[in-house]
Amino acid sequence: MFDTDIPGDLKLRNGLRHVKGIGFSAGNAILEKANIDPDKYVGDITEEEKEMLENLVEEGELPGYLLNRKKDPDTGEHEMLVSTQLEMQERQDIEAMKKIGSYKGLRHRRGLPVRGQKTKSSFRGKSTVGVSTADIKAEKSGE
Repeated sequence: MFDTDIPGDLKLRNGLRHVKGIGFSAGNAILEKANIDPDKYVGDITEEEKEMLENLVEEGELPGYLLNRKKDPDTGEHEMLVSTQLEMQERQDIEAMKKIGSYKGLRHRRGLPVRGQKTKSSFRGKSTVGVSTADIKAEKSGE
C-alpha cells in the first residue's frame, strides 16, 4: 500500500503509520473518512478498501490541518504527500533553499544544524573511535 510493505499482522490504525507521511492523527482520520474499522488487520483488507484509502490520500480529502504539505510554494495548494513523493519533495525544497542562499540553505550546505541547536558539543563531524584497518594491516605485516 502506498509503495510501502506493511506487515499483515498489524491492525490498520498502526499499519498506516508505517507509511512515510502518515501519522497517528492522519491515519485515524483516513480510516474514519473511509468508514473502515481501525481494528481490522492489514492482511484482511480488500482491494476495494485499499483503493479507497489510496484515493483519499491522493485527492487530499482530509481536513487542512492533517495535510503534510500546506500552501505549496509553487501552486499555493494544500496536499498530502506520502512515501517517495514526500522524500523527493523534501529533497527539492532543500536544494531550492541552497540555491537561493537562504540561511537554512547555507546551514544545509555546510552540514550544520538548521533549527538552532547548539554546536559546541554536538555535530562534531563524522569522527570514529577505534582501530583503523590500516593499523591492523601494519601490525600483521610486522612493520
